[in-house]
Parts: sequence; C-alpha cells; structure tokens
Amino acid sequence: MKDACRRRTVLRGIAGGAAVASLSGCIGAVTDSNQPVKFGLITPLSGQLERVGTHHKRTVEQAAADINRAGGIDGREVEVSAVDSELDPEKSVEKFGSLVDSGIVGLVGGLTSGVSMALVPEAADAGVMTVSPSSTSPQLTDAGRSDGRKYFGRTVSSDAIQAAAMAKVMHSSQYLGAESVALLSIDNSFGAGLAQAQRSNLDADVVADVRYDPSVSSFDDVLAETFANDPDAVGFTSVSGQEHGILDAYAQSEYEAPWVFSAGMFGGELPSFYEGFYSASLSSTRTDGYFDIAQRLSDITPLASYSENAYDALFLMAMAAEQAGEISGTAIADTIQSVSGGSGHTISVGEFDRVRSLVEAGRELNYRGASGPLDLTADLEPLSSYLIQHVEDGSVVSLELLNRQFFQSGGDQ
Repeated sequence: MKDACRRRTVLRGIAGGAAVASLSGCIGAVTDSNQPVKFGLITPLSGQLERVGTHHKRTVEQAAADINRAGGIDGREVEVSAVDSELDPEKSVEKFGSLVDSGIVGLVGGLTSGVSMALVPEAADAGVMTVSPSSTSPQLTDAGRSDGRKYFGRTVSSDAIQAAAMAKVMHSSQYLGAESVALLSIDNSFGAGLAQAQRSNLDADVVADVRYDPSVSSFDDVLAETFANDPDAVGFTSVSGQEHGILDAYAQSEYEAPWVFSAGMFGGELPSFYEGFYSASLSSTRTDGYFDIAQRLSDITPLASYSENAYDALFLMAMAAEQAGEISGTAIADTIQSVSGGSGHTISVGEFDRVRSLVEAGRELNYRGASGPLDLTADLEPLSSYLIQHVEDGSVVSLELLNRQFFQSGGDQ
C-alpha cells in the first residue's frame, strides 16, 4: 500500500471536483480533492531556543497566508500544524508520527541537526518531503534517500561550506596563518559535524578537539583541555544564545588566542575581549523579500536567525507541488530542485499568483526567496556565500566574500 500511496494521487482537472478515492493508510499525499493541503512544522516552541522557533512558526504561517491569498495550491487551502520539538529527537519523531497521521505532505524542520537526523529516515519512509531551514550537519547531505529520490532538502548550506570558510581564516597566511589549532564545539550533532568538517579542511595541526555543555556550572576543565597545547588559534562552534558561559569564562581566564567563530554570533554589542576575533558568517545581504516579511511581522523584528529560510522552505515546497500538478511528498521531492533555480521566470516572496499563471502557461520557475537565491544542488541544498568578518576597534568589519565558485572549486581560490 505504501508504494501505491507514492504514485500520483491528486490530478488537475478532476471532473466536477469529485474526490479522489481514499486509500486507507495512505501517507505523504492528499487523497481528497476537497481537503486542505497540510504541512507540518517541528521546531522548539519552548526552552532555550523558543524565540527562534516561535519566529520560524510565524514566518511559515506567513508563507501559508501568502499562498492562500493567491488561491492555495491547485485551488486548495494550505494548513500548517506546528508542534514543539522540545529539542528532543525522540519526542520529535513521536510528534512527527501524529503529523503523518493527520495527512501532511511536507514538513518544515527540524531546526537543529540532531532533530533532523532523527526525523529524516521517518519522513523518507512515509514519503513526506522535509525541508530544514537551519540544520547544517554535513551528514544530512546524503540523508533522506528512498526509492531513488531524496526526501530531505534544506534552505541553508551544509556546514561543510562553513567549515571551509573557517579553515581558511585559521590556516591561511592572509589571515591568522596558524600552525596549530584547537577546536572547541558545542556538544551536539551540529558541533561534532562542524568540527569534523573543519579537520578535513585544515592544513594546520589540530592539537585539541573539545566539546562543551553550555549548561554546566564551570568551564575550567574545558578551557584547560582546549589550551593545553598552546594553540595559535581556536575554532569555536556554537549557536547564538549558548556561547555566553564559555566565552565569559575565557574572558576571566589567563588564556589568550584569537578565536574564529561559526556563523551567527557577531550580533548586538560586542564584548571588549572579542577584539581581533574572526567569524565565517553567512552573507548578510538582505533581499527585498526579507524586508517585505520583516515589515509584515514588525511585532517580532528583528527576526531570529534563519526565519527567512523557514519562509522559503514552505513556499518552495508549495511551488514544487503546483509545478508538478500533484499534491504529494513524492511529487514535491521530484520537482523542488527544478523550481529553486535555473533559467526559469523569477518568483519572489509572496508571488504565488505568478506561480500559478506561469505553471498554467507551461513556463519554468526560479525562486529567489527571502534568504536569497537558492539554486539547490542535486543534494537539495544551496551553496551559500560566506563573509569573513573581523572585530576591529569594537566593530565588525567584513574582509572577504567567499562565493559559490570558491566552494565549487574546493576552497582553493
């Protein structure tokens, strides 16, 4: 029955709007022409990342509202069911099962790589397309494959890209020229994945590879291990909001070395001890679509990290379903790359009315979203540009833009 459910189940032009015959237990497809198109969102709506998850929920809901304002997907209204991941992979899988039972064809999530790693096999088995706005683990590049197609994509680049940018800062004579490097990473799948990717990109000797728990009461042992071999630089992987404890402890210690931060941690007022620190940050050029969303959601601006990517995740899946002429996870998986880039007609934020008219005219689509041009690869992930940034006299200065070509050439430019 699962294979039957993955075949085309909703076609354009059903006479008189008659419902498609129901398939008992069918998942990953809309089986009634009068049903709404259901998508799920799994994101933290409580705990340390509640603000981020709540902002993602708002932008996904905005995407659904924009699609519905244009008449929905193939005339069917889009509904989004959001559940709290609690940052717990096992609970997320359990809640995903309930979303599948409710009839979702696509999922936005997870926010963290650990949750996405747990969800992806379940989603692929169910034939539900999953697009993460913020899970960056390199392990996810090959995840979610089933029956010759890929059911997992993302609107943010793999950490393999970020790792190449961080490694350049650390070992290149243009920047730090470090001969020895300590890697200090948050103790989760994101931290482990980025540390491993940095190792594969570094020419310098890695003299320490340490994990830290942001919830502990003392970081003395972690710092002692990190600086035991007197590294020339520290490659630091964390996420905004979970870096303060370890950095405050460093500021009060006797250790001294330049740090290279992962993306997203240069924001707001910079502590004085950040002077001379670097970051490999996602290019922060804002699109017109981003400002459009930020204006409409002015009650929560500035938007939390990757909120625009969450909008793009849902909008892109909806475009894929409309282009395919079929509302199913399988159809979205087969079509999503083709509508994300190429030479088709440009679609921007909120322009779902143009999606429909162009599809009806038999035209190709090219989505340039709130997070920028996506141009998904065959692995259904973008190659984003990164900025090398440096703290100078208390301000963040952008030094170099590493674009798509840099990463396509293996970081040898």
